[in-house]
Amino acid sequence: MIGLVISFLILFFVSGTAAADDVSFDMPTIGISIAVAVAAIITILTFAFAGGIKYVTPENVLDTEVRKNLYQYIDDYPGSHLREIARELDLKPSNAAWHLRKLEQTNLVRSRSIGGKRIYYLVEGGIEARKEAIAEAILRNQNARDIMLYLQDNPGKHLLEIAHALNLNHHTVKWHIKKMYMAELIDGDTSNSAYPVYYPTEIGTQALRNFSEHGKKIVLKAA
Repeated sequence: MIGLVISFLILFFVSGTAAADDVSFDMPTIGISIAVAVAAIITILTFAFAGGIKYVTPENVLDTEVRKNLYQYIDDYPGSHLREIARELDLKPSNAAWHLRKLEQTNLVRSRSIGGKRIYYLVEGGIEARKEAIAEAILRNQNARDIMLYLQDNPGKHLLEIAHALNLNHHTVKWHIKKMYMAELIDGDTSNSAYPVYYPTEIGTQALRNFSEHGKKIVLKAA
């Protein structure tokens, strides 16, 4: 910072000397330039010595109340998306997004796009935290939950059977099945059928339990 100020001063005086050598220079204009330069230097020094210019680091990123609340909320509700987080913490989405980027840049939080929405989870939990966040994000959709609950009670059903039982369009079921399969919430088997039949995995069963414990709170709040 001090080096920047010195460089600025050198540049200013060199420019001033060049102007002084020009017999046609305008004294009022130079006076205004000097005033602007002095004001700029004072501003820079004020920020430098008052701590106004501060880089966000892993050590100080949680010093602000906003980011501390964001971190705690994501810890409590992994898999939450931006607008959901902003709404629950009474923040503007743009403000929440800015602070969430700081948490990501300092490697405390990660995000991933699921179903067109960016969800957030803590780095601290590793792969398990990521899986839990993705599972909860998927299960917040009512149709996805109904499919998982149906398969939990009726394992080994194929897509059309699921669609018929839940009175859903088979394209809707297919879309949710694809997401749940990629998230390892369900597994498919074609050994005894021309169509894949689906079973909930241990991850899927646990995700349903986790959702019933605390994920449901978010759905109820949003309703």
